[in-house]
Amino acid sequence: MKDGSWIYIQRGMKKILGWIEKNPSCICQELMYQTYFFYTIDKSRSKEPILIYYKDIMPVDSHLLDIDYQALQLVALDRNDFSWFRDLGYKRML
Repeated sequence: MKDGSWIYIQRGMKKILGWIEKNPSCICQELMYQTYFFYTIDKSRSKEPILIYYKDIMPVDSHLLDIDYQALQLVALDRNDFSWFRDLGYKRML
């Protein structure tokens, strides 16, 4: 997994969408024990990143739910990235 990859993690009955960054202090040779910092814009979660293991990662499907596109578009607006916002809008219509 690359830094910035979008993933889901399972917390209870809910899947939470976010992105990851590799934990630079982890020097694991075994992929299953590699740790990542997980970031999300989910309002019910902390704004601080949490530490997760590779085994907790669920890849994002090529087509996201409508609510996921809305969340990503809000991130794009917060970053003033109007090109990304438009690209997400086109993908959302597919």
